[in-house]
Amino acid sequence: MDLRLKDKVAIITGGASGIGRMTAEYLRRDGVKLFLADADGGGLEAARSELVERGADVVTTAIDVRDYAACMQMVADAVKHFGRVDALVNSAGIGGPIEFFSRTDPEDWEDLLAINLVGVMNCCRAVTEHMIERRYGKIVSLASEAGKVNEKRMVVYGATKGGVIALTKGLAVELGRYGINVNCVCPGVTHTPMTSYVTEEIEEAATRFYPLGRLGQPEDIAPMITFLLSDEASWVTGQAISVSGGFTRS
Repeated sequence: MDLRLKDKVAIITGGASGIGRMTAEYLRRDGVKLFLADADGGGLEAARSELVERGADVVTTAIDVRDYAACMQMVADAVKHFGRVDALVNSAGIGGPIEFFSRTDPEDWEDLLAINLVGVMNCCRAVTEHMIERRYGKIVSLASEAGKVNEKRMVVYGATKGGVIALTKGLAVELGRYGINVNCVCPGVTHTPMTSYVTEEIEEAATRFYPLGRLGQPEDIAPMITFLLSDEASWVTGQAISVSGGFTRS
């Protein structure tokens, strides 16, 4: 299917690795101009080099999504370089400690909330005025199946991703009148640097809960994000779409 994405401009946070990096690769194949942002400057440079070698038009910037002013500057820089921003992918995120909530303290939650939820809000706020002015835009955020059902020992992480789902639904209602689609994707456990804690033993136990019999890979998630950024998904908004091997079946 031709998604008609050629020459669109997309910002991807968390673009140096994992799902963000794989999404950049899928968008590259469709001719999208890429503005990659990540806190990992070295990883960004490696991603840029690989993508440029494959023919992509790529600009990168090191950013901490907790910094609202930096998020505003990121969008301004993308507009200055490419002339516009058509799409935002909020992929920056962290996993946090795997621990019972009753054994954690507020300082254990701060980065989770600041990066996974407030960081997404910062980036959405930074791009919305531009998209409203153009009366066009696509926003896709990475939530999680944990945001729908949550799990023991990752309660705060699940709460942040539940917040992303709620943010997505509210923004979809607010921004729909301007031709802006807002969705989120909810992966199950996916092999990325964020899930490096998953041992063979943990994986063997976890796969019992997945009807397709395996955990995810970034290339399982990136195609859905790519589709949602296209005009083929022009009547899809406000959705939290599970891409999780049947984990929640919702």
